[in-house]
Amino acid sequence: MKFFDIVKISQKNLLRAKLRTVLTVGAVFIGALTLSLTNGLGNGVKAYVNDQLGNVGAEGTLIVRVKQSQQNPVSTDVSEYNPDRQVGTFNISLLDETDLEKIAQIEGVLEVIPDNLPQLDYITAGDKKFEVAAYQNIEGLNLTMTAGDTVNEDVPNGITVPNKYVAPLGYNSAEAMLGTTATLGYKDANGKTKNYEVTIVGIQEQSLLGNSNIVVSQTLAEKIVKDQTDGVASLSGKYVDSTIKYDPNLSKEELDDLKQRFNDAGYGAQTVQDQIGIISTVIDTILIILNVFGLIALLAAGFGIVNTQLMSVNERTSEIGLMKALGASRKQIFLMFSIEAASIGFWGASLGAAVGIVIGTIVSDFASKDFLKDFVGFRLVAFPPLPTLAVILGIMFLAFLAGALPSLKASRLDPIKALRYE
Repeated sequence: MKFFDIVKISQKNLLRAKLRTVLTVGAVFIGALTLSLTNGLGNGVKAYVNDQLGNVGAEGTLIVRVKQSQQNPVSTDVSEYNPDRQVGTFNISLLDETDLEKIAQIEGVLEVIPDNLPQLDYITAGDKKFEVAAYQNIEGLNLTMTAGDTVNEDVPNGITVPNKYVAPLGYNSAEAMLGTTATLGYKDANGKTKNYEVTIVGIQEQSLLGNSNIVVSQTLAEKIVKDQTDGVASLSGKYVDSTIKYDPNLSKEELDDLKQRFNDAGYGAQTVQDQIGIISTVIDTILIILNVFGLIALLAAGFGIVNTQLMSVNERTSEIGLMKALGASRKQIFLMFSIEAASIGFWGASLGAAVGIVIGTIVSDFASKDFLKDFVGFRLVAFPPLPTLAVILGIMFLAFLAGALPSLKASRLDPIKALRYE
């Protein structure tokens, strides 16, 4: 028999026991659907994260903070009290001027910029006030802008705002908001509300990795924080972290050495890419867990394939004996039953992938128009051709392995005994 004939016969044999075949294909379908959706979710989120990582900018920049001795609330370690340790909200260790001087002396540090974290109450451009949070601009950090430019020190009172504030602040478009003034409200060290007029120089697109808060210049951040901490000994001159500049041409090994020097001095140092990369790790971990459920379903389907093929071999024992008597080789018999098993995997995987793509497309379209509408370029579920094909081929291979034992049994049948089988 030619290979094409073997394939043709194997497909016809699948239709002999339609209900049994459909149920087995259905079991494979469930596992394939689960894997398709989890991989589609992973591909969509990771593509977005990678795009953000690739455009993050801020080369030659490290975020440095004091290593936290009490960052894990369930830790079994007990740390000795250090009276010189400066702490802020949630018992987070803070940097002070002495720390900044110490950091500046570390080999490889070109500049130290303390990060001020202003605590704002609201932003307003009319009668209504809206809650808002802010962070100090990191020089060189690329923000995806809907309109305008990022903050720079040439406009010390300049800010950029997320596009979610455009309509609430009374503007019809991001472009109409550019160059207008707004007022930031905050409480000073005495609890008195102060207002500061700012100029909107840019409107940011939101992303899952940030850009949800307004960004203020270093000058403006310093002014607000000074108002809020002046005379408060526990907060004045204290910083959660600082931004340091280093030579962006350092190799990975040299950068790792620089990070180690910070570690030896009692500080933690990360690039902006490191901080965002943590999100990728969390996403990968979640997706691995979800994929495990799909693999469990496929494992159960594999036992179903073994059972289906064993029953098929028993039902067709006489037929196998006749084919052998007519000259069919063990290899051809093995191949016939193996192709049947792989076909079950193919049909189940193909249907699972197809339904997964339909469901994923519907969910992505809904998300893009609803709760993810502000995150431009984010496709929640994506199905690149190669990963989708890899899922189908992988399931077919698993089905082939599951059918190997029944196929081997069929190929080893003695033709004379098989012909006598009732």
